[in-house]
Amino acid sequence: MRSAGFGMERVLENLERMERLLGHLERHQTKRHVKNAFKEWLLASSSVINSIIDTLEEEQDTPAARKIKISTE
Repeated sequence: MRSAGFGMERVLENLERMERLLGHLERHQTKRHVKNAFKEWLLASSSVINSIIDTLEEEQDTPAARKIKISTE
């Protein structure tokens, strides 16, 4: 059976790792990079959506064949 001290050591190690990670993220301006990546993703998504809309509009503008009634008199 594990001792209670081992569990506390593990918690402290994890906290130290988290502190190092947060420091690393802060030094490398991760917030700015994530924000820019999100903006790029939104712009790309917008372009895809606009292309789909344009394609659907083009399909609606194409002429459709219609039946013509020819009367025989």
